[in-house]
Amino acid sequence: MAIPADVEEYVEKHIKLMISQTETYLPFIKVAFPYSNNVADGVYSLIIGSALSVFVNQFAMKMKYPTAEDFTDFGKIAIKYRDQVDKFFT
Repeated sequence: MAIPADVEEYVEKHIKLMISQTETYLPFIKVAFPYSNNVADGVYSLIIGSALSVFVNQFAMKMKYPTAEDFTDFGKIAIKYRDQVDKFFT
């Protein structure tokens, strides 16, 4: 079963919003954590963790549960944004 299109769209909009906010705070992040090598991993984890909450909530509002396949599809959505986050810190 594929993720419903409206859920996928909502999750992607949320991820893009979080990336936009990261870009806004990037000068602060780089000053606050100048010696950290894993800031990109941390930021990505925060963004995707937040998106996962949105993802599960979208299913809950439909009175449904995501399947294992839905979570796999969520992972495919999330990984598309990994390089974009990495570029902030290179």
